Amino acid sequence: MGEDQKQGFQLSFNRFLRVGFQGSRVTSDGGLILVRELDERLGFSKLIEQHLTDSRAKNTRFPFADLFRQSVYSRLAGYDDVNDAERLSHDPTIRLIGSEKIWDRGAALTSRLQTFETEVRIAGLSLSAG
Repeated sequence: MGEDQKQGFQLSFNRFLRVGFQGSRVTSDGGLILVRELDERLGFSKLIEQHLTDSRAKNTRFPFADLFRQSVYSRLAGYDDVNDAERLSHDPTIRLIGSEKIWDRGAALTSRLQTFETEVRIAGLSLSAG
């Protein structure tokens, strides 16, 4: 059992990541990776797709689920508003909890996330009748 803990465990949402204890190699927002894993195992991505309407044009840089996650997860990590989005867009944890599309280029910047949140508030998070 001790050996397994040293080996870490593989995540469902990103097969390239393994969670394990590495002493001083720590990220301040690493706990979000476990929240993302819970998100994956409970099927929140499917719920987002089924019940939330993306009213944006189809030619979008960031998938709706990534923007939604970045907004929610940053609040879970204690960031009160979108003012931290610029810095968080380069944060390895925030990048890795999103889809493969943002792993290399980074998460949404302050202006894009603020526009997204404003649009979502105006739309009232249009729920589908499905």
